[in-house]
Amino acid sequence: MNRRQYREWKKQQLIQQIQQQRQDLAANKALWLDKTEYLDQGWQTLASLRKYVAIASSMVALYGIRHPGKFIRWSRRALGVWSTVRLLRKAFPAK
Repeated sequence: MNRRQYREWKKQQLIQQIQQQRQDLAANKALWLDKTEYLDQGWQTLASLRKYVAIASSMVALYGIRHPGKFIRWSRRALGVWSTVRLLRKAFPAK
């Protein structure tokens, strides 16, 4: 096999490999979309609430500036509740 024939053979091998990869991607597309559907819905919800989140974060920042002691206290409580919820979710996984 000379150099030109080898290059043609190698090119055909690479084209077949690319075609196989494309078929695999097409076959797994539905599975991927199914697995990531909840993430897409969450992102869409967050994107639709963007202006409300901006307003709320501004209000929280102003409250934090005006009442730093209360803000720190409530943020610690919120962090404690959030940590407790995470701990419970890990301890008792939903099936």
